[in-house]
Amino acid sequence: MAANSPFVPKGKRDPFSSVIQTRTAGAPCMAGRKCLVAEHIVLKGVVKGPDGMLAVVENQQRKAYFLRENDPVFNGQVLRITPDSIVFREKVLDDLGHEKTREVVKRIAGIKPIV
Repeated sequence: MAANSPFVPKGKRDPFSSVIQTRTAGAPCMAGRKCLVAEHIVLKGVVKGPDGMLAVVENQQRKAYFLRENDPVFNGQVLRITPDSIVFREKVLDDLGHEKTREVVKRIAGIKPIV
């Protein structure tokens, strides 16, 4: 049917199309901090410097990166850095295609959390 047909209601969605959105990947990420995925990062250490906390992380290929608070990563940003952890705020899509945020916490392996 043509788009201007009287049988196609204007401003309505197709009742036969799926409401479940498929996730489409954007341009492939090649390298750098903006390509780091929070779930795949390993926290190796935290250093306190004159400008605040600095986290040393590794990606899956064991390449080291230094992250500060508010640094962007693949689908979010660094929310905060504590002496034993790094917290990311991640943007994710639910099954219906709605954007939500969640926090991902990574701790240094072998160290008990500071209470």
